Amino acid sequence: MTTALETWMKIANAAQSCVPILSLCAYVPQWRKVLQTRSSGSISLISWAIWTTSYSIAVFYSTTLLLVTGRGVPLVVTTSVGLTCVLLTMALIWRFRDRKP
Repeated sequence: MTTALETWMKIANAAQSCVPILSLCAYVPQWRKVLQTRSSGSISLISWAIWTTSYSIAVFYSTTLLLVTGRGVPLVVTTSVGLTCVLLTMALIWRFRDRKP
């Protein structure tokens, strides 16, 4: 790799590593609201199930890429953290969904 390309790869890896932090800025307010109101009635469980599927595919892809090329650890980490956040959101939605008597 050329020096310029290596520099861009370092920048790209650093940027990718920021994704979980940026994502938490979106997840935390949602989690806080569900925990405070003890209700997830206004949140679509189906949408979050689709996000779970999407992140699962991303984790599969990034892990496969890492195993084949030996590169992509930041991508594996960020997609795994993303999947964990989505699963936590799903758990909160399921736990505090409005149940009919």
